[in-house]
Order: sequence, then structure tokens, then C-alpha cells
Amino acid sequence: MTGLMDPRAASGHTPWMRPDAPEAAAPTRRRRTWLVLTVWFVTSAVSAMALLALQPVIGLSMEILSLVMLAPGIGAAITWLTVRKDLPTAIPAVSGGRFTVAMGLSIGTVVVYFGSIYVFRGVLPEVPAEVAGMSVLVMILAQAVGALTEEIGFRGVLFDAIGVRVPRAVTAILVGLLFGFWHVQYFALPVGQHAMFIIGTVALTITMAYVMVGSFWQRMAVCTVIHLGANLALAFTGGESTSMVVFGMAVAIGCLMVTPVAVLIGRRDRRS
Repeated sequence: MTGLMDPRAASGHTPWMRPDAPEAAAPTRRRRTWLVLTVWFVTSAVSAMALLALQPVIGLSMEILSLVMLAPGIGAAITWLTVRKDLPTAIPAVSGGRFTVAMGLSIGTVVVYFGSIYVFRGVLPEVPAEVAGMSVLVMILAQAVGALTEEIGFRGVLFDAIGVRVPRAVTAILVGLLFGFWHVQYFALPVGQHAMFIIGTVALTITMAYVMVGSFWQRMAVCTVIHLGANLALAFTGGESTSMVVFGMAVAIGCLMVTPVAVLIGRRDRRS
């Protein structure tokens, strides 16, 4: 999946792409973005329903991993297997130094999440030894897998497919909204809290859009760190007692603090 799912360069739409790169050339065939989106949405939705039914059968605690997190990745795999010719073309990996900078920004974003929730709630992060009868390390690993599979679907296939049609900022907003609405369990929240959750998912995606660089898997690594960090910040700094208003504000602050830095670094790279 690493190559064929990467975004091709569309003039004005993918500013992280070098304009002289081979992928910047005009495509030899029109890619059916609508087909990619349709296949991904349908297969992800069907997978989600199946995984929701499977969760109580296998007895896995939602605190360890909500199996529905795997659905976007399953949808991405099916999309790659069935309509791979319509997926955006690969872009090259960045150097180890540039990737390290991106990973540093992603870790810095997570620090902001933890710090912001702490400031708002006045509760220090607390990492338990066990979660739902399992080692906390098992929970963190499971959450990392879940975050990665969601990223492959949303900030991978979906972001890439939309990103060849519209500018990056617009793509980030659209994918952020879709990611927020994907979490249907939050529709049960009061309107204000649900709105703040959606704002948070948009801010999360904007941050990722400007921090991630390089090949498909390099970008997925960066996005997974940010995504996992957001989940753990919520789980270890109040958990269910932390309102979505606080969570959304923390993610928005991370976006406001980190995104401008990422933009400046990107401009520096393009000038060099």
C-alpha cells in the first residue's frame, strides 16, 4: 500500500510536493476519485458494522481497543486491492533528518495536548498499571494499532483522494469533519460538547496535514503519533470525566501552536 496510496502532485493542491518531481507531470489517465471514495466509504462502513457486532462476541474491552477503529484500514486495503489504478501516484520519502523534524513536531503536539488538558482540569496525567485487567502497555500498543488503521483510512486514502482535487487546507477541513462524524457514538453528547469534538477533529487533521511529510508510511507514522497522543491524553488525564469541550480546546490549542511552525519549516524547505 505504500506507493500507490500516496498523493500525486496536483498544481496548487499539494504544496508539500516538489514542483519538479516526476509526479508533478500531467497524469496519463483521469483518476476516478469518486470511485475510490465510494469503495472506501462502503467497505469501511460494512467493516465497522461487522466489527461492532464482533466486539462483544470476543469479549475485548473497549478500554483496550474499540475494534471499529480497524474498519478504515480494512476499507483502505480493499480499496487498494480493487481500484488501485485510480489511487494517487506515489511521492518519494523525505530524508531522515526531515522526517525526524516532523516526528519531533508530532511529539511536541502530544505534549501540548497533555499540558492543555492538565491546565484546564488541574489534574496531572496518571498512567495506571493495568487497564481492564491487562497491562497498560498492551492497551497502549492496541491503541497504537487502532490509531494507525484509522490513519491509513482517513489521513491516507481519504486525504490523498480528496487532496488531488482541492487545496490542502480545504482537504484537511473536509477530512476532519468526516472523521468527526465517523464517531457516531458522540452524537449522543449534548450539542455543545459534540460541536467541540468536531472542532477538535478538524483541528487534529489540520495539524496533521501540515506536519506530515514524505512517503505514505512516513506520513502515517507522524499522524499515528499525533492521533495516539490525543487518545492517551484523554485517557490518562481524566478519561470519561474530561468533557469534549476541554478535549476539543486542547486539540485546537495544539493546532494553533504547532501548525504555524510546520508551515514555516515547509516554506524553508521549498526555498532550499
